[in-house]
Amino acid sequence: MATTPLLSIGMIFKNEERCLERCLKSLEPLRQAIPCELIMADTGAEDGSREIAEKYADEVFDFEWIDDFAAARNAVMDKCSGKWYLTIDCDEWLDEDISELTSFLKSRQKAEYAYVVQRNYFSAELEKGELFSDFHAMRLVRMSTGKRYCGAIHEAWHCQGPTKRLLHTILHHDGYFFADPKEKKKKVNRNMQLLRQELANNPESLRTLVECIECEDVDQVQYVRRAVEIVQKRRDTWTLYGGDVMRYAVKLAWIREMAETEDWIEYGRKTFPGSVFVQIDLNFAAFMFAYREKEWEKAMRYGEDYLSGLRTLRYNKLSGDAAEELVRGGFSFATPPSQRELMVGLSDAYRKNGQGEKALEIISSLEGEKLTSEQVRNIVVLLCQLHAETALNTAPALMGFYEKIAQEKPDKQKCSVRISSFTAMAALCFGRSYREEEKGHDGYWRPAYTAFLALADQCEAGRAAVIMNADSPEEIRAVLSKVEYWQALPIEALEHALQAGVPFPLKENPVNMEAMDGLAARLTHDENTARQIALSLPDKLEQTDRQSLYWAQSLVMAALRTFDWKLGKKEVPVSAFACPEKKKDAEKKLEHKCTPEEGLALIRRFAQVESAMLPLTYTAQALAEESASLLPPMHRWGLYCIRALEALDSGNPHEYLSILRRGLKACPGEKDMVQFLLDRFQEDARPKANPELLALAERVRAILAAYGPDNPAARAIRESEAYKQVAWIIEPMGQMVQ
Repeated sequence: MATTPLLSIGMIFKNEERCLERCLKSLEPLRQAIPCELIMADTGAEDGSREIAEKYADEVFDFEWIDDFAAARNAVMDKCSGKWYLTIDCDEWLDEDISELTSFLKSRQKAEYAYVVQRNYFSAELEKGELFSDFHAMRLVRMSTGKRYCGAIHEAWHCQGPTKRLLHTILHHDGYFFADPKEKKKKVNRNMQLLRQELANNPESLRTLVECIECEDVDQVQYVRRAVEIVQKRRDTWTLYGGDVMRYAVKLAWIREMAETEDWIEYGRKTFPGSVFVQIDLNFAAFMFAYREKEWEKAMRYGEDYLSGLRTLRYNKLSGDAAEELVRGGFSFATPPSQRELMVGLSDAYRKNGQGEKALEIISSLEGEKLTSEQVRNIVVLLCQLHAETALNTAPALMGFYEKIAQEKPDKQKCSVRISSFTAMAALCFGRSYREEEKGHDGYWRPAYTAFLALADQCEAGRAAVIMNADSPEEIRAVLSKVEYWQALPIEALEHALQAGVPFPLKENPVNMEAMDGLAARLTHDENTARQIALSLPDKLEQTDRQSLYWAQSLVMAALRTFDWKLGKKEVPVSAFACPEKKKDAEKKLEHKCTPEEGLALIRRFAQVESAMLPLTYTAQALAEESASLLPPMHRWGLYCIRALEALDSGNPHEYLSILRRGLKACPGEKDMVQFLLDRFQEDARPKANPELLALAERVRAILAAYGPDNPAARAIRESEAYKQVAWIIEPMGQMVQ
């Protein structure tokens, strides 16, 4: 080059085709801003990395890999001629804001070394996301110092002299997320081989033990215990690495539920209170441990200390040893998602410790638009509990929380997930069993669902709360007419409206068929309101009021699907009694027993509804029996039910059974309902046959018994008109559904 470059940029690479060009492109603005040279060593590339490197570098040379990172990097430095040296890895890229870096390089500061911020990403969102961790990485050295790298693995310069921290110069790094799992495992194995060798040479090296722990090797617990023992014995460098060791120890102990967890928490907090790793990572893990153990006072203390440590870190108020720690690595729990996770738990710890005001403060400060669906559910539960068990005014916090989670930008789909979670948890508070149970809680103040009165104009949970609190049909109808998303309306509100005599559906707020089907299905819970309403429908349905007709159809269909056509004859599985919870659920399902009278009434109601619906929906040709197979299953079954009941009511039991037989063939899914009808027929219609018919049946039975089943005379009898009159008495009912 014509002039001595101000900066030499050095890199080593192998198979980095995925990310190399991105890295080299990011260096172009810097190379244009100041005199630079780019020197790169190829340590054995077998993909297209070499070709990419040669497009950008001033020099690319081969370096035979000898399992020594320091040797490779020093080989690059030996070829550099700049005043300053910058090292960068292939899976990194320089932030576009290089103003601080160029100003530093052009200045006459006496610094001989400089740190930059290395930002490690842990999600595919990279800069657009929040999952990253920063630490201060020594990446710049003045070439006149003569410094060279030391260490076969995690190589570094041993710095002695004035340094500068460039807090706005960022090297982005995605290797932890995008690394190929197989390649990552190979690298971990390679690194662990080198680290074990270093550990064999120096068994009490805390630096090496920490690096082994960070590799997440299968022996991680072993390395943690060794490191903690060395720290507690106050061996060499114990003060330097103590905070680092203890944050990893507590994290691992919490996750793996180790017996040492509590002892390590107290030792780490007491011995290294100034360590930023203790303030953030250790306190986070300590909070999670205390929360799991339901030690609310400890959880509050750990959580508050964690948040304090985060504030110190983010406002760059670190000093002394805490600032020096940032050169040794990043954090596990300093990300915004980790902070939100802890804050949700901390608000619950405050509530459980009787500090509801603090819980509301935390909730109000949360970035609701960034919460996960689980966190949304937890906050809804917490707000409802605070409302139900205290005299606190939860309305401002609830309104602010809902406004945040309902923000569609920047991600409409995530907003929808949050609202769904909110809706699902809110609906639980309206349940009859929940309302009865909460009255028995200590400190019960008011129904939890009334918290949502604050959202009367924002969502269906709010409208449901108003409906549940209203007695006037006119007031209920006015609120019901404003419902927009029927699937989000707690079904108890609609039940309350129906019991208050409010007609449904409302003419001023029509409901589509899908929504009606959904509402009817939800009305089958608890007391099965759908069945009750279906059975109370008028015998004659007006075809002109289609909304009401469709609603009647939805109710009857829902009632049919949930009716126990076996009338409880199916035993509870043995497995249910092996598990108390399953037994409880199974017994609960048998509480509301179905009666034969209800079943017959439902089927007749079904036929009545279908009689009104089918002519409105299909042509006469479509309703002919030869076309019945083209109808949807339930309408097809409805057609056979109508005709079968008409035959039965007209005194033609043989035709009734014949139609049921054809209906079963066309609708095999209705086997249980057919069996129910046959059982009722056998118990009711057959015994009531007139004496003359019974006598004829006995004579025919005797004649058939005299012949074999394949005898021509027997076949002729079965085809006779006389036999058809009594076949329904003679033939076993069960044969129809086999």
